Amino acid sequence: MTRAFVARRRPLSLACLAALGALAVLAHAPARGQDAAQTGGQAGPQSGAQSGTDNNPGATASRKGWVITPRVAATETWTDNLSLAPDAFRDRAFITAISPGISISSDRGPVRGVFDYTLDGLVYLKSDRSARLQNQLNTKITAELAPQALYVDVAGNISQQSISAFGQQSTNSQLDNPNRTEARTLQVSPYWRGTLGQLATFELRAIGQIRNTSDGGSGLGASSSGDNKEGTVSLNIKGPQGRAINWGLQASTQRVHYDNTGIDNRTTSGVGSLYWIPDVDWTLGVNAGAERSDYFGKETTSVYGANFRWTPTPRTQVVGDWQHHSYGNSHNLSVEHRMSRISLRASNSQSVVTTNAPTGQGTNYQLLDLQFQASEPDPVKRDQLVRAVLALMGLQPDAITGNGFISNSAMLQRRTDVAVSWTGPRLVATLAGNDSTTSRLGVAPTGSGDLSLTDRLRQRGVTLSLGYRLTPLASSSLTYSRQHSSGAGVGSTDMKSLQANVAIRLGPRTDANLGLRHTTYSDGVFLATLGGSGYRENALFASLSQRF
Repeated sequence: MTRAFVARRRPLSLACLAALGALAVLAHAPARGQDAAQTGGQAGPQSGAQSGTDNNPGATASRKGWVITPRVAATETWTDNLSLAPDAFRDRAFITAISPGISISSDRGPVRGVFDYTLDGLVYLKSDRSARLQNQLNTKITAELAPQALYVDVAGNISQQSISAFGQQSTNSQLDNPNRTEARTLQVSPYWRGTLGQLATFELRAIGQIRNTSDGGSGLGASSSGDNKEGTVSLNIKGPQGRAINWGLQASTQRVHYDNTGIDNRTTSGVGSLYWIPDVDWTLGVNAGAERSDYFGKETTSVYGANFRWTPTPRTQVVGDWQHHSYGNSHNLSVEHRMSRISLRASNSQSVVTTNAPTGQGTNYQLLDLQFQASEPDPVKRDQLVRAVLALMGLQPDAITGNGFISNSAMLQRRTDVAVSWTGPRLVATLAGNDSTTSRLGVAPTGSGDLSLTDRLRQRGVTLSLGYRLTPLASSSLTYSRQHSSGAGVGSTDMKSLQANVAIRLGPRTDANLGLRHTTYSDGVFLATLGGSGYRENALFASLSQRF
């Protein structure tokens, strides 16, 4: 049976406009590295994770200027449960995915950053599901408009996200899941850096962010659009560097508007800071000031806190801060340590979440990007490193490793994350775990998402991945993940997934991937409107990708 693509007319989203704007900026940049010579390479943990090459094994790490890599991939998947239904109602089907994409990056010059976009065309065979399109975008670009003075950061993201933590969950966005939506985020941040004579340095920054999601969903998700707008203006002044005792002044104002509920949150603060550097390894600080917020009604209160940074070695860093607020204290404690083959990052934090970022959710790309932040701070080189490890393991960058939810109000979130990676001559192993508790700030109106049903939502998850190089041109991987969500008065959900892959290098720019996955999902949700039900799903898939 032949299925035609369903075309719907709708205005361009701002995230799509961001992608077009980023392409316009990139189009005016000199493409010095576009025609650079390419050499063949080998796939393996050492060549990818340690040398820092990008996801194109034919591209050398020493390229200068812009690196532009078009690509296309074809994937065929057989699943025994396309609709994620109980055993008696399984819907077996084939899924054909054609995915053209392009990656553009530069780590030098006035415009630096990464632009990576993929368009997935999905066709369902032996099923009555209509064909559809999915977008994937990951963009982080910094442009230097005036030398050492005026800059602008542009960040854009398009990905698939769960609407409700208590709705049906799945690890693959190609399956027919009504609890899934396409989330698009655009952030533009111009800023000015300069000096006030010999007295201080300053940064004046503005941040504008818009987030929207596709229409659709069922049950609770139908009213959880997740659209919001955020604007922030901040001024940060610091005393001249090199002093053992220093000072700082910070002033900021922020407004967040949630389209679905009409909620407007405004926060304005002014804080003064003192810093003491008793030793080259230590930085200690205290701060105090005033803050005006309206999470529980308009009020002006005092804020104060303390922070420290300890860097005993170039490979080890411990950072902590604590801040008093009337609506809930915030804190962050993080530990990072790197050895020749092991990287460790652990953090515990509590803060206000206002931007509707994918809470408790992450793709394979986001997971590894977070994991390698300590070892590779440069975003362009880290993007190359992450994609090299993903290619080694045969994992899709946009595959979801955890379930999240969309909220239409400000949230107070306490979160613990642990990530460990080990890189050997033939083996790459990654382990990541998270535990978060999210509660709403203020009174949530009816229909504003999960936090209108429960005042506290807990999510826990773990992901373990093993990648092994079988030969210089072939590698295998095994990934296990589990995610659990629970809320008082709502119930809980639990998802487990096991996936095995074999990746084969057919040529300098051609890769094949074979794999299978098994997913089980169960729920104890008490509300039928959430539309959840348990299921099992097994799938076989094969893909062929070509870079140009």
